[in-house]
Amino acid sequence: MDPIKILKRAWQILWSYRALWVFGLILAMAGAGSSGSNGSNSSSRYEANSQSSQQQPLPEDMGEAFKQATQEMGKAFNEGLDAVGIPRGDVNTLIVIAVVFIIFCMILGLIITVARYVAETAVIRMVDEYENTGSKMTIREGFRIGWSRTSWRLFLINLIVNLPLILGMILLVGGVGIAIFQSMTEGFQTPATFVIVALVVVMFLVIFVVAIVSIFLGLLRHFFWRACALENLTVRESLSRGFQMARQNWKNIGIMWLVMIGLGIVWMIVSVIAFVLTIPVVAVTAVAGALVAVIPALLTGGLTSLFLNGWLPWVVGVLFALPLFFTVAFSPWLLLQGWQTVFTSTVWTLVYRELKALPALAPQAVDETPLPPVS
Repeated sequence: MDPIKILKRAWQILWSYRALWVFGLILAMAGAGSSGSNGSNSSSRYEANSQSSQQQPLPEDMGEAFKQATQEMGKAFNEGLDAVGIPRGDVNTLIVIAVVFIIFCMILGLIITVARYVAETAVIRMVDEYENTGSKMTIREGFRIGWSRTSWRLFLINLIVNLPLILGMILLVGGVGIAIFQSMTEGFQTPATFVIVALVVVMFLVIFVVAIVSIFLGLLRHFFWRACALENLTVRESLSRGFQMARQNWKNIGIMWLVMIGLGIVWMIVSVIAFVLTIPVVAVTAVAGALVAVIPALLTGGLTSLFLNGWLPWVVGVLFALPLFFTVAFSPWLLLQGWQTVFTSTVWTLVYRELKALPALAPQAVDETPLPPVS
């Protein structure tokens, strides 16, 4: 297998097959939507009230602790409402709107997830068909071959691949919870310190093992998916077929994996430069995104103003219009990420095809049996 030949061919397919760009955008949006955010602004408040909290004795009963925590949360909630000027009568309406917004986000996330696996299936099969027949499919044809049972199987395969990471996170969260519970019950004495130190060691070990297993399964996932999409196999058959191919060709796959890691490092550098250079373009698309999102924002804000007063309806309208604004505003960066995603998928599809064809290209054994003498 020639890695340079595969990279050149994948580059040619990327720039000559424009229909793949649409599915690359879908994959880029799905990748962006999967990133979470976390944070807390409570540290400063804790520091400000640290002395008073230290003087308060710890509750002896867990029920009493829960009761005190509930009271403190209710007090903080009421003080927050008074601080931002939200009338108490609008609280129930805000709760209903928050529930509607959560449902809206869940539906949007479901749509993006379905679109992701449809796009994954479409890109793999479109590249394979192009290599087989030399014909390019349209975007409509790509959606037709992507919308199939195979996309559901790709989701299940991805879930199995990510299972060690999920179990590792559950183990870590459970360990932290047990350590905190034990520390509270023992009153922060010396044994609790030992438990926390031991927990930190176990956490590092779990993270290390889960990271190694996740990297290995992430590499195999390329072959699991292509066995499923290109050979129309079930989930179990795809796992078996992909693992068998990887085991038989581990040297070629290892070399290609190292090459892709090197390209990933290069892409990180190039992407930073490209992001900086495209800031003026993003500024223009941000204006376009604001113009496009202003209509749903006004409609949602006007509808919400029937139930809320003041500035709250317009905040709700902006929240519901943000996904559309971000999609249009950051479309140049999404396009760059889409190119990278399509190129990577194309490379592994060509690798799969190449490895699958290697046994057929092997030289046949020559029959050296002597011919019978001519009488």
